[in-house]
Amino acid sequence: MDSDDHLSTTQKPNPLASPLAIRDLLVDGRGVLAPLAGVSDVPFRRICRELGAALTYVEMLSATALCYGNRKTFAMLARHESERQLGVQVTGRTAEEVARAVSILDREGFDTIDLNMGCPVKKVVQAGCGSAILKDPQRVEATLQAARAATSRPLSAKIRLGYTRETVNVADISSLVARHADMLTIHGRTRSESYEHGVDLEGISKGVQAARAINPKVAVLSNGDVFAHSDAERHLTVTASDGVMVSRGALGNPWIFSSLRSGQEVFPSVCEWQEVVLRHIDYQREFFGDTPVAAVLMRKHLLWYSKGFAGSKKFREKLGQVSDLAEARAAIRDFALQIPADSRRFDGKRHLTDATEQQSSDPKWEMDRTYDRGVGTEGLEA
Repeated sequence: MDSDDHLSTTQKPNPLASPLAIRDLLVDGRGVLAPLAGVSDVPFRRICRELGAALTYVEMLSATALCYGNRKTFAMLARHESERQLGVQVTGRTAEEVARAVSILDREGFDTIDLNMGCPVKKVVQAGCGSAILKDPQRVEATLQAARAATSRPLSAKIRLGYTRETVNVADISSLVARHADMLTIHGRTRSESYEHGVDLEGISKGVQAARAINPKVAVLSNGDVFAHSDAERHLTVTASDGVMVSRGALGNPWIFSSLRSGQEVFPSVCEWQEVVLRHIDYQREFFGDTPVAAVLMRKHLLWYSKGFAGSKKFREKLGQVSDLAEARAAIRDFALQIPADSRRFDGKRHLTDATEQQSSDPKWEMDRTYDRGVGTEGLEA
């Protein structure tokens, strides 16, 4: 097989490359980057957009923090001039608080606003936010109604199948969202289920059907375990969703968006890999400055990027200690020189869906569940 075959477009139609309408907002594809807490900052969003993400979001924000003018939270609303379209996500304790926050975000000029009703992080849930909202359908509807009244911009909501497997209510919640919002994203797990539980595509399908029965024009995205183009195809086939939202599948692998656009799995060469990682470091310096903090914030990305080449385990130990961005650049270049020039990441064949490996070596898992951390959640402490 020719070395460039992985970049060729598929012969059959690729629905993931077609435009997606979120009411009057038209985005140029159907592979969307999730608002990942502690991850979806300006540098990472820029990289994902350049590699094919149709739409990106500012990470989940606390409505409480927005309403009280929290400085750190407002700093997270920063937007690069190249981000022609950008969404933002918020969660809150009450419908009234969420509405006030949506009004603030409306004035900030975001193109679309998402209501988070699916975050599983402990401190978020204990504050009555995120997936805790799913336990109270009346509160779901009140929140949607209040948010709808607070903005004329495209409105969406991100949910899970339910709070627990015993209380799955995805059909009912999806119907409520479809009555008031323009887009719905369904994650195929309940709040109580870890990554060890595979994504439930049939469960997502029930939500898609329920939403469309109420509003045929509502856009519906499916979410969970999208690590490759083949995963996205399976989502669309089984759930009949309009597109996919990519979460963990984009960590260290922004090339997934190139895969979704091209209809082929994309495994970058050493040269392509190095160019993107170094560009990400440059964007990190541009946005955060050439500071130790910028290097620390970059470490998790470097750890994710380092996977997929021979000798990467030892390399990760070094990356976990970098103290400045110049050191990070030098480490990436040195590592690239040690890899055969004709190598492709994951040997051009690996499918990244091993949930056990993801949990055991994924800093995002530790951020969300083990250490109960997250950025943008000021004001959510119980």
